[in-house]
Amino acid sequence: MVNGIVLPIKKVFALVDSKITVEIKDEGRKLQGRLVAVDEYLNIHMDETIEFVNNERGRSLGTVVIRVIIFLPLPRFSNMKKEA
Repeated sequence: MVNGIVLPIKKVFALVDSKITVEIKDEGRKLQGRLVAVDEYLNIHMDETIEFVNNERGRSLGTVVIRVIIFLPLPRFSNMKKEA
């Protein structure tokens, strides 16, 4: 917390072991799986990952690591909740 503001990275760390969806910018792809770990650069390690292309289920990818080049928080990011 910085001056009473919760930083986005703290919210992401709180989602470890939760089911998440990651949208790949400009590719029309989404990856859905369990967040295993995240580092201070917001690189993401997911397990049980399934690929969705244009909102249609694609391949089962298993374990993936996503290296974040640019992180752009979305307006709804501040309202993130854990999925069961």
